[in-house]
Amino acid sequence: MPQPQHYKYRPQKEYANGIPWYKEVVRRVEKFNKILFLRLLGKLLKIHPITDPIPLAQVSSVLIIRYDALGDMIVTTPLWRILKRFKPSIKIGVAGSFKNLDLLRDDTDIDFLYDYTASSLRDFFEISQETRKQHWDVVLMGNFNQKTRNSIISRLASPKGITATVGSKNIEGHQKLFTKLVQLPQPMNEMPMTAQLQYLLRAVIKIPDANVERPSLIIDGDIEAEVHNRIKNILADTRCEKYIVLNIDAPAFKKWTMANNIALAKFISDQYPQFVIMITSLPENKEVTEEILIKSNIQRVRYFSTPDIQAMIVLIRNSSVVITPDTSIVHLTSAENKPIVAFFLSAGEWLPFMVPSYVILPKKGEQISSIPFEKVRDGVAVMLSEEYDGTNYSTTIVHCDK
Repeated sequence: MPQPQHYKYRPQKEYANGIPWYKEVVRRVEKFNKILFLRLLGKLLKIHPITDPIPLAQVSSVLIIRYDALGDMIVTTPLWRILKRFKPSIKIGVAGSFKNLDLLRDDTDIDFLYDYTASSLRDFFEISQETRKQHWDVVLMGNFNQKTRNSIISRLASPKGITATVGSKNIEGHQKLFTKLVQLPQPMNEMPMTAQLQYLLRAVIKIPDANVERPSLIIDGDIEAEVHNRIKNILADTRCEKYIVLNIDAPAFKKWTMANNIALAKFISDQYPQFVIMITSLPENKEVTEEILIKSNIQRVRYFSTPDIQAMIVLIRNSSVVITPDTSIVHLTSAENKPIVAFFLSAGEWLPFMVPSYVILPKKGEQISSIPFEKVRDGVAVMLSEEYDGTNYSTTIVHCDK
């Protein structure tokens, strides 16, 4: 079976007698040039390193840059919650993109929201003109890759502020590009991403406590009332008090099969008559999914339309268990403190955080679609058999190749 295409790469040529001497010379010259370039860039960016965290009393504004995916923004929310709790007067800015800004439009802890949707570094020069007006004391770069690019973006946002991100010192000199390059206390894949981000915050700003917090979401009250009313009507119609969310959509290499989803819905309907099964998908797949559900004609299965991410949040907020192959939904569920059955390609920093969870991994090199129905059925049975009181945060990881 073909491996999932997470990224493309160019394989390196292999040499029977090792790398030729001239190739090694070129490699060393390139490395030396990179060392010189990064140090020169650090001078141009006017980077003045700091070692110790700054007292919170000395910080009046913090900009958090997170212009990548939806899930990445969700796990970043504790940063501004912590800052606002310990210093309500602090000015908070968040720079997102079209992928995640809708999540934040009603977040009252954010004072300035910036659209950092860009296709090139040139775009950031124009975008950051607005950001610079606030003269940010601290810029926290939440995107940990592309250090050179992100150091420039950080400095463009605040020409004189402190800039920081997560990374390790290296001979090339990426530590020269940020006021503080924070090294994590554990390997990245062993530390939840939201914990990594909070470690970054506390390494730069002295916070009164060291507790790691779960993500949290603030949404529009009118949307919450409207979605809650829709849920209430479905529960009344089916004479149930509780429901399970079964999300069927994800990027292609992460999808479970529709046949398996239908079989799982039927299993839950047959074995757990106290639950309604709320099926969700991307809005563009609504009609196709509804047609399949009508043909399947399973008791207490309903398609629940979620036209935007805030509607999905409300649906999850009132659920009993969430089942999903999509990591963004995993992070929404963690933020709402709900039990979850999730499909992952591998274990790492993106696992569910501080919620009871049952995580299923396919055989190494295979896609989510290869996960057998029986593995998921068993996981759902486990999660529905346990009473969740909001404090038991254990995670069970099941490998299909074991």
